Amino acid sequence: MGKALMIGLLFGGLLLAGCTTPVSPARQVWCDHNQPRRPSAVVVAAMTRPELDEVNAYNGKGARWCGWRP
Repeated sequence: MGKALMIGLLFGGLLLAGCTTPVSPARQVWCDHNQPRRPSAVVVAAMTRPELDEVNAYNGKGARWCGWRP
């Protein structure tokens, strides 16, 4: 029974290890060449709604792809 449990744990670990999605080269290049946009409060107050949406979309992409934190 001990061997069966060990084999089951090993096989289950291999399945979990296979679930990670490798980062595509294009995504890695994007992350390497970009950084979060953090405009000041004065700049944000002067931005139009489309500009704010673009900055938020850009930072959201960076959070999903590169793990950026707010």
